[in-house]
Amino acid sequence: MEQDAPNPAPAAAEPSPPLFTRVRTQAVASLKGILFALSGWPRGHWPIPTVTSLFLLAVLLVAAVELLPKRVSDVTLTVHSRTEVVELELQPDRTYVWWLPAGTYSLLTAKADNACERREKLDITCVYAEPTAITIKHGGTVRFEVLAADSAEPRFGVALTPRGGKNAPSTFEIHNRGDNAPVETSELLTFESQPVKHWRIPLIAKRVQIGESLSESVGATDGLEGLPHAPILIEGDVRMFARSFGSQERYQVKEDRFDPADVVQIPAQPGRDGLLLGLLALDSDGQSAFALTLHTDLAEVFVRRLGASHEIGVSMWAILSQLPLWLALWVVLVSLIVVANYHAARLSGIQKKPSP
Repeated sequence: MEQDAPNPAPAAAEPSPPLFTRVRTQAVASLKGILFALSGWPRGHWPIPTVTSLFLLAVLLVAAVELLPKRVSDVTLTVHSRTEVVELELQPDRTYVWWLPAGTYSLLTAKADNACERREKLDITCVYAEPTAITIKHGGTVRFEVLAADSAEPRFGVALTPRGGKNAPSTFEIHNRGDNAPVETSELLTFESQPVKHWRIPLIAKRVQIGESLSESVGATDGLEGLPHAPILIEGDVRMFARSFGSQERYQVKEDRFDPADVVQIPAQPGRDGLLLGLLALDSDGQSAFALTLHTDLAEVFVRRLGASHEIGVSMWAILSQLPLWLALWVVLVSLIVVANYHAARLSGIQKKPSP
């Protein structure tokens, strides 16, 4: 009787490749799939989109939009505020000529003038009963502040601080209506106006601060009943605009309001300069405040509050989400996800159906 041949010994299992080798093999396969999809496009062999791939496409699209520079949409902002104090940093390559109402100038050093009187070694006072013009050369910092007044008409003060460094020193010149030579100085200059009803000047600056922190106010002047007066931002808002692609039409994308006593700084980044254009005037509502309007192509403002601070800006997602074309693109993408999900569910049902 023949005996069955013994079963051969099972073959030894091949050792599995290391983890690094498996990961590299999968990466190469994925890269080959991507190259195959791209090379198959001219022949119409695109892979069928799945729900996962469409969601991944949506995430990549959102990330790509957020990385776009805001200058693509020509973002600008406008600030309107009523405030008791404004501080500007002027452009050094521009010459400013502003008119100021009747009032008193205080200087540290200056050439002699008929309207000026030297009270002490570093205290020269110039009193003018008529409006004067002041010329500012080589930049500097200027501070406008509403002062307490005994009459219904407001008063305001101006402080001009020359810029430091090795650059050309700032120069301030006071011109009156007479034929006298202008009063010129390169030191600190202050001005206090007499009560005035109407006053306004155009503004061009590279930095601006609106309002002043109540805890940091060092320019306090005597107010009513001898109480100290700390100048603040009373109210204001910022509106941001963008331009449609291929069009001159502008549309508003965001609006935010400032709280009383906020300190607003433009530009938001310290050390960065911008171009700010606007108008500064005494408030026409009969209240002791400035009405300030500023326009700039910057996209953020910095707001400092007591114990907190934040930036107000706008994202590219908020800009593009208001365009009809962008809305239509998302409708198409969501529709593709729904269709892909429907077909995936049907295919799964067919595969699970038992064969007869």
